[in-house]
Amino acid sequence: MMTVTRTYPRWPFFGVLAMVAAIVAGSLAAFDEPHAVLQHITRYTARVAFLTFIIVFASGALAALFPSPATRWLRRNRRYTGLSFALAHFLHLIAIIVLFATIGETPGLVTLLGGGLAYVFIAAMAATSNDWSVRKLGPRNWRRLHLAGLYYVWAIFMNSYLGRLASDAPPEPKWIFALTAALGFTSLALRIAAWMKKRRKPALSTA
Repeated sequence: MMTVTRTYPRWPFFGVLAMVAAIVAGSLAAFDEPHAVLQHITRYTARVAFLTFIIVFASGALAALFPSPATRWLRRNRRYTGLSFALAHFLHLIAIIVLFATIGETPGLVTLLGGGLAYVFIAAMAATSNDWSVRKLGPRNWRRLHLAGLYYVWAIFMNSYLGRLASDAPPEPKWIFALTAALGFTSLALRIAAWMKKRRKPALSTA
């Protein structure tokens, strides 16, 4: 009997690596001072990670609300887009560590605790993004872990962008932070709408 081997998409990982390499090359070409180069790298690796995260965060909702081959592909492969997000965000972490080592400063305690917990969640979700972990944890506990991690990481991103939006002297034009915050809240609205649609179905079937 023939067995069908499923092929897993590798291009999200290579895409992340290519974007980060382009960011590093562009930063080196645009700036002379090491701290300026590293600030630019940290800023834009965070953007790559955020955009990848939004795809993961909204993929299930998009498939439920707007079913199509593209949205169903996103939902079916969100494990691998999720792992590519983890890759992007840990590359961002490396850039942050190198930046603070270069400028000789240490992040504040709130940043260390809040951001550190986000990385703990990301590492836990990446480590359990496999069938073996689902079996060992049980589907319910696995889902709880990943839901808690997703919403916590979403909150950290939104706290950062809303804080920059409210700042009197943000490091970039405010429209950038308004756009990223809008993407974040739109993805949350999609998840809520998909959840409401799912809850309506049993009610309609019993009516």
